[in-house]
Amino acid sequence: MNKNNLNIFNNIKNKNLRLTPLKNRKNYLGNINYFTPVAKEWKNVMYAYNKNNSTILPTNVISVNELVQMYFNFGLNRKFLYKKYKPRWVTRPSMNRIYVSNAEIKHSHSKTIITLHSYNRERIALMNKIKYLRKELLKKIKLLIFKNKELLGDVTKKTIKVFLDKELKILRRYKLRLHLNSYKFEEKLLHKLTNILEYYYNKKVEFNIVNMKSVILSSDIFTKVLGEKLWKRKNPILKMFTYILSKAVLPRVNRNLEKSQILRSVDFNLIHNKYRNVLISSVIQNNDLNTILKEEYNNIMSNNNIDKDFDNMHETIFNSIRYKNMGGVRLEVRGRLSKLNQAGRSSFKVKWKGGLKNVYSSYKGLPVSKIRGYINPNVEQAMLVSGRGAGAFAIKGWVSGK
Repeated sequence: MNKNNLNIFNNIKNKNLRLTPLKNRKNYLGNINYFTPVAKEWKNVMYAYNKNNSTILPTNVISVNELVQMYFNFGLNRKFLYKKYKPRWVTRPSMNRIYVSNAEIKHSHSKTIITLHSYNRERIALMNKIKYLRKELLKKIKLLIFKNKELLGDVTKKTIKVFLDKELKILRRYKLRLHLNSYKFEEKLLHKLTNILEYYYNKKVEFNIVNMKSVILSSDIFTKVLGEKLWKRKNPILKMFTYILSKAVLPRVNRNLEKSQILRSVDFNLIHNKYRNVLISSVIQNNDLNTILKEEYNNIMSNNNIDKDFDNMHETIFNSIRYKNMGGVRLEVRGRLSKLNQAGRSSFKVKWKGGLKNVYSSYKGLPVSKIRGYINPNVEQAMLVSGRGAGAFAIKGWVSGK
């Protein structure tokens, strides 16, 4: 080794170095910021990068959405249901079907998880129809028994089936359609769709289907419903807007309390401000882990009787979740919307209910992170392009939470 290199260590050694001890300083942190799920950030999320597969992701998303929509729209053959043939221009498209949102896809090394939001309008219509047919059948059976007892005496089940053969066939048709509707969400038929999608991604495919109770809870779904209704020229636009917005149920809140600003102060009861190092090994050096957890639970619950009152814990966790209540809905339509089958001027219609502002950032003055750089985390947006005889039109929909 060169002797000149050793002089470096000697020079450092000879200098009067002074060690400065670390000071026990407290952190001045506020509450943890709320971040939205990763699926809301992008429609495609990749945890395993592959440059060969990433180039075809946009085209795969289009084909996946089309396949999913075709899967939930297929039905039984008319010959199987013993129905007469009717041309397509005579039968209008039914609104009582399964509506599915665009797929939210997560890619990992071993599998692909596809999240779908569905609104099963077909099941609601079929259940109502079956209840109505059962009531009508019971009425007819009672009349048949009453009339035939006077004429023939005893009435058997075979005679009832002969008289009500047509009504029983109609009831069986609706029951078959109801069973098919339920099988589409089960593995009995869903594995057919997964086998096709595994061909696109060359890995396992899992479905996460979320059933929505209302059509207004997903912007993708109610824009599709509105697009199908506006496809007919006779449907007035503003009437369709009021139909969609009437489904939105906004919570009753105190507006003065909601718009009031929060006094931002440092909470020293937070575990980040209590301990200099948040690692469990450093926290439990002088304390018991159970006592620490009870203290943290006590600070959240604001209740001293911790061991006896665990029921309020669910309420506290649920109340801490943001954007669970609906804040507002906004609809916009632009394009050829004239009732006549002529390419008239392009018109623009807009209607809303509630608001799209973020309560936490607009009124309360709290920091909120954005999605994709410019979209608010409490807003979900969708756009649909469709057309009819007069020309094309586009629909935009927004749903906000608070």
